[in-house]
Amino acid sequence: MSNNILIDELHRIQIEYKSVLETALTNIYKKESSAVIDEIGVFWERNKKVVQCILRYLFPPYEGYVFTSATILDLDDSEHYPFISLGKFHFWDDPIYKYVTMLQSTEINKEFDQKMRKQIISTIGDNIKIVDQAFGVIYILPIRLVTESNQLAHKAATQAFFSLFKDELDFTTYKNNFKTINDVKNGLLAGVEKSIILTEAEETTLDLETRFKNYKETTVIPLSPEATDAEIFWFAVYSYLLQAFDTILVSIEHKLVPYIRYEVAFKYLVKISGNFGDNEELSDMLLKCVVAHLLHHTFDKQIIEDIDFKEYYRSVQSYDIENKIFGGLKQKKLNFADLSLRDLTVVIDNAFECFFTWFHKGRITP
Repeated sequence: MSNNILIDELHRIQIEYKSVLETALTNIYKKESSAVIDEIGVFWERNKKVVQCILRYLFPPYEGYVFTSATILDLDDSEHYPFISLGKFHFWDDPIYKYVTMLQSTEINKEFDQKMRKQIISTIGDNIKIVDQAFGVIYILPIRLVTESNQLAHKAATQAFFSLFKDELDFTTYKNNFKTINDVKNGLLAGVEKSIILTEAEETTLDLETRFKNYKETTVIPLSPEATDAEIFWFAVYSYLLQAFDTILVSIEHKLVPYIRYEVAFKYLVKISGNFGDNEELSDMLLKCVVAHLLHHTFDKQIIEDIDFKEYYRSVQSYDIENKIFGGLKQKKLNFADLSLRDLTVVIDNAFECFFTWFHKGRITP
């Protein structure tokens, strides 16, 4: 299947999906959330084979970036500018599809269900905005729908979670032996406590009990009110580990670079990357992931306030800033195994300074 046909199919899917989303946004006030989500799921199931072909044949390995581990791509905050600065193709991993699994859970409490309904409404609106404002640049696809590695990710996350403890455990023995956060802390291997991250911008100098208390106070958790602190701790850490393994496995399967905004998700991904051994393909992909994460958090949005999004996209593609950045990293012999974040940031900053000089010079040239 030729690239032109695949691009045409991508465009068709985006247009049709927008129509489905607009209908869903109207119906969600009349129907149960699960019914609306089911309608979206039917649309993606109908287009599943086309999505598989797009991900398999449209782009060379690791020339596509996927914005993942997030519930929103905030166009109002110009998050789409740094996202499309690297790579040739850009995909928003549709979070709506994963809500199907959550809503099917019999353990979801009322507070979480209400939050999910609000989140679904917000995400539908955001997806419509992506199609309207970034059509032909950012494509919405349910990448996890066409991914085969889900069970492997669950197995890896389970093993990683229980490897944090002194004793050999499974979920039954964990649930029976651990009730409080103090039980959990006492069962952890020496030194592991400091490596556990529970919230964004967390003070790692605080003890585990305090950080866990902060997590509970700031997070709506899809567990029953009777859940013990040990069960909540398991849910938090296991979920982060699952997300990290899933992100790596999905990226490897589809030859995509994960673009991760959320600091906690990024840190867990880096932590578990050592489980994959000395793999050159994975190391190169992770280096691109690190560059993308740093770019997201250092990108000066004031610079692009008066620059049209499509104009910016055409310019970064023409300038090929990604090759400039990785050429600079190669000169400095920087790779994933031997990273200096300071040097990495300097290379990124220099590349963008040169780009914007070139961009504005081209704008004023007759």
